[in-house]
Order: sequence, then C-alpha cells, then structure tokens
Amino acid sequence: MIHQSLERYRHLLSSSEFEQLTNAVERPLPPALRINTLKISLEEARRTWPAWYGWNVQPVPFCPTGWQITDGGEELSRTLEHRMGFYYIQDAASMLPAEMFRFESPQPLILDMAASPGGKTTHLCCKINDNGLIIANDTSQARIGALRSNLQDWGAIGVAITNFPGERFGGWFPETFDMALLDAPCSGESLRTAERRKTRPVSSKERQQLHQRQVRLLTSALQAVKPGGQVTYATCTLAPEEDEAVVDAVLKMFPHQATVEDAGRVLPIPAPGLTSDGSRSFDPQLRRAVRLWPHLCDTSGFFAALIRKADSIEAAPQERLRRTLAQSGLEEVPRAEWARVASQLEQDYGFDLQALAEARMLTVWRRGKSVYAIPQQFLARFDDVPCSAVGMLIGELAEEFVPSHEFVSRFFGQFSGRRMKLNEKHVEKWLAGYDLRDAYETPYPFGAVVFLEDGRGRYLGRGKVLRERIRNMLPKK
Repeated sequence: MIHQSLERYRHLLSSSEFEQLTNAVERPLPPALRINTLKISLEEARRTWPAWYGWNVQPVPFCPTGWQITDGGEELSRTLEHRMGFYYIQDAASMLPAEMFRFESPQPLILDMAASPGGKTTHLCCKINDNGLIIANDTSQARIGALRSNLQDWGAIGVAITNFPGERFGGWFPETFDMALLDAPCSGESLRTAERRKTRPVSSKERQQLHQRQVRLLTSALQAVKPGGQVTYATCTLAPEEDEAVVDAVLKMFPHQATVEDAGRVLPIPAPGLTSDGSRSFDPQLRRAVRLWPHLCDTSGFFAALIRKADSIEAAPQERLRRTLAQSGLEEVPRAEWARVASQLEQDYGFDLQALAEARMLTVWRRGKSVYAIPQQFLARFDDVPCSAVGMLIGELAEEFVPSHEFVSRFFGQFSGRRMKLNEKHVEKWLAGYDLRDAYETPYPFGAVVFLEDGRGRYLGRGKVLRERIRNMLPKK
C-alpha cells in the first residue's frame, strides 16, 4: 500500500530524491515528544530525562522544544513525566504548524479550528506561555473528551473548548482573532506513519470532497482573523489536491486579501511547496509554503502554509447559539469567599492564589463545590459562547478548599506546604493507585489533603490523611 501511494509522487521529485524518500518510508518512524515548558524548563528536561530513561535524543530541527528519540530505554508512555503532563508524545512533523506563526502580541486571541486531540493546542499554549486565550474547537462531539483530557493534563488555563462546525466561525466571529490554526481534516496520506496509524486507500472522489471542505474551512478561518492576522493551514497528507490546491483556490478567491508568507525561516533546509503537480499550476506564492517530505527531517509527510490576511474579507453574518456561564450553572465566587480560599491556600500550602490571578488576569467561578479559574479575556469577548469547558478546575470547596490535581501538577513548584516525600519502595505502589498504609508519621491533621513527592522532588499526586492510611487521590487512568 505504501509503495502504491509513493508512485503518485515519483514525478514530483528527482530520481535521487525519490530514492531517498523510498528509503525513508521503509524505516521505522522515530518516536518524538514535545516538552511542556509550562511545567519544566527545556534545560532541566535535557539535563535529567535522557540520563534517567536511557534516551538518546536529537532536537526536532524546526521545534526548539521537540525531541526525536533515536535510541533508548524507557517507553515514552511509561514515565512519570508523561503521566503528569510534562511532555506530549507527538509525531515530529505535527510540531511544525505552531512554529509557523509570528507571535506579535503578548496576549493573542487564537482560534484552533480543528483542535482534537489537542497536541497543537498544547503547543500553542506553550508558545504564548498560557497568556492570552485559545478557542479550541472541534466539530466532532466524540473527540471533545480527548481534547479536554489532554488540556487538563497539560495544565492549560487560557483555553475554552467548543464543539461547532469550523465553517461557522467566519460568519459568527468575523475579524475577531489574531491568529487561526486550521489542522484540516485530510486523507492522512503522509507516506510514513506510526504503527497506530495505518495507511489506507483514498479514492479520487474522497479527495475531491476533502478539498471542497478544506477550502470552506480555510475561507472561514481567514474571515475569522483580523486584517493583519495570520492563518496556518496544515495537513498530515502530501496529496497536492489537499495542500497546494486548497491554498491556491483560496488565493484565487481573495487575491488582494490573502498572501502566503515565507516559511523558510522555520526550517534548516529548503522544503518548498509545489507550483505545479504536473497537471495544473499553482500560484507562485506556494513556494513559500512547506512541503515536508519524509526524507528531509526523518519525519512523516506534512504540509503547512502561513497565510497573512492583508485586508478585510466579507463574511455573511450568521446567528449563533448563545449560553452564558450563568446559564450553564456557573456563578462568580463572591469576594469574601474568594478571599477566604486565597487565605487558606496561603496558610496551608504556601501558595499565593491572589498573585496568580492578578498576573494572569483570571476570575474565579464555581459550579456547586467545583471552583474554576477563568480568563478575563474570555468573559470580555465570549461570555455567551456555549463551551464544553473553559479555564481550569482549581479545586473543590468542602470543609476546606481542596486544590485539584491538575492545578497542583501545573504549579507544584510554588506549593511549599503540606508536602510529603515518599521513599522509593512506596512510589511504585502509590502510582499504581494503592493507599499508603505504612506507619508514615505526618504533622498534618486528620482529614488534611497533602501532596506527595518522590526523592527527585517530582509530584506524585494528592493524598488525604486518614486514621490508618493516606488515601490515594490520583485520577484514574
């Protein structure tokens, strides 16, 4: 099947390049990860993880926080860091789209139009240091759960998750966003895939249907960004019908409003888009796009183009669904209650919630006993947009405020109180979900929630002090 797919690309490459491509697709794809710089510095990760896990790593050439594992021991999915959201396992090629943007605003408003399962959304979170706001949308309700879970593990706060057809954003929110990422639904003909993603045959009819939808989605993305804004169009296919032909169609529709910017600055070697696929010609601007053949950087195949919106693009206004946070059952936490929560966190855990809220411009809301930090920018711009989730669950109100797992995991280094260090023999059982029943002496009162750490100072989850044990509060996986 792979060799059949390869043949349709032979005429696009020289004989030597095609031989390199053929050799590349026959090699296993190197596993890759992207580091969560919201939780750990690149320098600390580089200093520790390869030594701990026996990895030989090489940087992804177009992503400073990405590694390809060229050789090594521990599986990427089996480490504590993966479980706690310190890195995302991701095909190196998929790290390209977020790196294409020029981040020109300190608190940008970003639309991720087809976001699930969230790899590129988490990448955008790190690129803006979780400042600003990302609307992470996906058309499929079935895919929202994975998106939400990955953003929780990542520790993202400045994100709202929505579930709408991407085609509607241009009419609903014309000229609203600073940037839009469209990782478009595609045939997936990347020529080189991980074992979990199998190559399948793609009919010409399916390609045409995908092309038409991709044009509609890209048009919507361009309508949704402000004049001067940016759209990255990306696919994990090398089919010209879904790549250059889509961008070319949109450039023909908006010849004065859209231009392709040169993406060569992102890559260490040339990887230009096509100006012809042999049967049709494309706008010369397509050479500024990136056609990432698998043999160039030892990745799967990928396509990406950065499009700058030069002028307004008319979009027919459309009525949309509306539901405020109050209508979804949330209410803003009264000032006195908020002060009590902040005071308790300071006293028991040494964490300054007030400083965090001010620095990141967060408001605090609750639904029942659940307390959420929600960006002010969301309330100012999208307070009546129905969301599957927004902001971060920071804890639960019981007799005392109990910080959530994702909140502690994100800011563990800033919690100085109620920490307990486990010895090595107990760590494995704890991570397997067992309660701590040995005679651990603790100065903390019965009923207190404490944070467990190992000998390396790594967060192991929350526990509740009971009479004869510490109850394990790790989320079930």
